[in-house]
Amino acid sequence: MWNQRGNANGNHRGNANGNVNDNGGDQRRDEAVLVAIDKDKSSQYALKWAIDNLLSKGQTVTLIHVKQRPASIPTPMGSHVAVSDVNDGVAKAFKAQVDNQAKELFLPFRAFCTRKDIKCKEIILEDPDVSKVICDFVKANLIEALVVGACSRNGFVKRFKATDVPTNLSKGAPEFCSVYVISKGKIQSVRSATAPPPNPPPRPLPNQSSPVIPTPVDAHPMQTKSARGLLPQLLGCF
Repeated sequence: MWNQRGNANGNHRGNANGNVNDNGGDQRRDEAVLVAIDKDKSSQYALKWAIDNLLSKGQTVTLIHVKQRPASIPTPMGSHVAVSDVNDGVAKAFKAQVDNQAKELFLPFRAFCTRKDIKCKEIILEDPDVSKVICDFVKANLIEALVVGACSRNGFVKRFKATDVPTNLSKGAPEFCSVYVISKGKIQSVRSATAPPPNPPPRPLPNQSSPVIPTPVDAHPMQTKSARGLLPQLLGCF
């Protein structure tokens, strides 16, 4: 699916395939577009749609992934053991493995952005409430457009059971942020912004210190053997 192309500008504006009709990609400030990604293929469609419709070459898209803190560890026999029932060394090793898997998730998305001449920022958050933590990030960073893949049996619904993350994002995102739910490259639903984004806080004067604000982990995947081996495999799936 990554091989599909847009027009000469890399953007699709207002056609019959469910694409947007405005010129937001030309007017929206840089780093104002956020794409929520997961292992599901709908995330690939979401990123491609965002690049084709909301971004111009040279602009920056923020990719965000929310991971869950593992409550159990799989065993070679196919069963699971609670993290609290294993020693600290095993628990730390499994957590490190999960962290690396989350970082490796960004590799094919980053490669696609590079091919499209789009810069990307990579954010990993850990929280049991996926929708809420994404909405909090949107509010704190004045995100103007949030793009998420539609639910599928292998994606958000499977991971979070009855939780419909796209619907919750559409309901919970700040009023200044438009939320686009993308299914197979087309808009499944959209909740348009009803207010302009607020002005960012003023920068401190040179003799003033900035308040210390906790920031999420910025994912910079480790170039391990497993990461290098995973990239061709993932790209082949696109």
